[in-house]
Amino acid sequence: MIKFVTMLLYGLLFWMAFVFIFYAGLMVNYIKAYNIPIFFNEFFVDNQQWWLWIAGVLLYGAAFMVKNRKRAKSLFYLLSFLIAALTWIPDFGDQIGKALFAKESLSYRFDHTRVDSVTLLYSGRGYDYVLLPNGKRSAVKYPSSYRVKIAAD
Repeated sequence: MIKFVTMLLYGLLFWMAFVFIFYAGLMVNYIKAYNIPIFFNEFFVDNQQWWLWIAGVLLYGAAFMVKNRKRAKSLFYLLSFLIAALTWIPDFGDQIGKALFAKESLSYRFDHTRVDSVTLLYSGRGYDYVLLPNGKRSAVKYPSSYRVKIAAD
């Protein structure tokens, strides 16, 4: 029982570090790069895939409990944290952020006006943050209720 609890605690520690590094890089190189006005706490909590926590904690915990394989464990941890740190490289952070959060060609309706071909950068807590069409790396905040629902959506 002690080994299992130890595995869970170490798995939780390393998984939290991995996820924090990953999302902090996305915050810097995707959210802040597009001037999306949200806090890290909101971004971090709202975008967790909580079912991945079980797999991540068990994977990191199991790797920690492997005996007599210090080189393999070190390599595993090093490679996984390098993967998490990819989001700290501006181009990679932008591409990963777009892959996770962006949607192309959405439409919004304001009273009787419809705006088409909008790029959604991020959606959270009832608001959509869309890319300005003028080419600048800046976002505008729209209520999610203004988004036009498409039949396939």
